Amino acid sequence: MRSRIACLFAVVLAAPAGAAEPKAPEVPPLPKAVASFGAVACDGHLYVYGGHAGKTHSYDTESVLGTFHRVKLDGGTTWEELPAGPRAQGMNLVAHKGKVYRVGGMQPKNKPGTPSDNHSLADCARFDPKSGKWEDLPALPAGRSSHDVVVAGDTLVVVGGWQMKGKGEKSVWHTTALLLDLNAKEPKWESVAQPFQRRALTATAVGTKVFVLGGLGADGKPTDVFDVETKKWSTAPALPAEGKKAMAFSPSAATVNGRVIVNTVAGPVYRLTEKGDGWEKVGTAETPRMVARMVPFGPTSVALIGGASPDEGNVAGIEIVKLAEKGTPVAAPAKP
Repeated sequence: MRSRIACLFAVVLAAPAGAAEPKAPEVPPLPKAVASFGAVACDGHLYVYGGHAGKTHSYDTESVLGTFHRVKLDGGTTWEELPAGPRAQGMNLVAHKGKVYRVGGMQPKNKPGTPSDNHSLADCARFDPKSGKWEDLPALPAGRSSHDVVVAGDTLVVVGGWQMKGKGEKSVWHTTALLLDLNAKEPKWESVAQPFQRRALTATAVGTKVFVLGGLGADGKPTDVFDVETKKWSTAPALPAEGKKAMAFSPSAATVNGRVIVNTVAGPVYRLTEKGDGWEKVGTAETPRMVARMVPFGPTSVALIGGASPDEGNVAGIEIVKLAEKGTPVAAPAKP
C-alpha cells in the first residue's frame, strides 16, 4: 500500500503545469436519501438497511423503509438490491466474520396522514452474503430503537435506546446494555447495567472497549466506555462543543487504525488522542449531517453516509473525508 502511495505522489510531482489533479475517491449516492438507517462495511462492500425517507418527526408505513442494498467500496458504481426485511429506522448494522447483523429499530404501524403509532422492534437477524439469505437470531428481551450496536471481538453489544410501545403509550428508556456471544452454538442475550439512559447516540469499538458517544442530552458529559472482558464501565473525554449547542445529538463514529473517529452535526471530524485524554480535529464534512453513518474508507479516510442536513433535509450523498495525519487539539467543553 505504501509503495502505491509513493508512486502516486511521484506521478503528481512529475505532472506538467495545468494538469488535472487526481480525482478524489467516490462512492455512488444512496439509492434513496435517508436518515436514521443502518450501515456497515463488510468484505469490501458497504451495506445499508432501512431508514427514514420522510420529513423530520413524521413517520408512517411508507416513509420508513425495509430495503437492503450494497455497493463495492473500491470503484463500485451501482448499488445491488438485496433481500429486504422489516421496515425499520433508528437501528444499525454490524459485521462479524463476513456476515451482516441487524438489531432492533422503530417501525410505524400507521398509514400516511394518520396519527403516529410507532413501535420498537425486538428483531435480530444475520445476513449471509454467500447464501443471500437472512437468518433469525434470538430476539432482544424487549423492543429497542434509537440505540446503537457494535461488535467487540466476538461479542455483539447493544447500548442505549428506548422502547416505543405505540400510540398513546409512554416510551420506556433502557437502563441496560445487551451482550450476545456470536461464537456460541446457542447464543443468549445477557443484560448489563449501563450508567446512563440515553438515545440518539453512536458507538464504536476499539479492541475490547466500546465507546458510547453523544446522545440526546449528552452535551458536555463524559463519554461512557464499556469493556466487554471486565464488564465494567469507565469514562473518556466529552465530545467537543465548538461553541455550539446540541452537538452530541446523533453523531456518527467509526474506528480507524485503532482510534475513535466521530463527526457531529457542526461539521468537524474529530479523533480521540492517542492517550485518550482529549480530542483533535482531523477533518471537516462539506455537508454537515446528523442521524448519519460513518464507516472506515481505507487506512486514512472515512465515508460519511446519508443522514439529515440542517439545511438540506435528508441526504443521499456519501462524502469521503481524508483524515489529517496530525490533528489540531480541541479544548474540552464546559461542564454542564
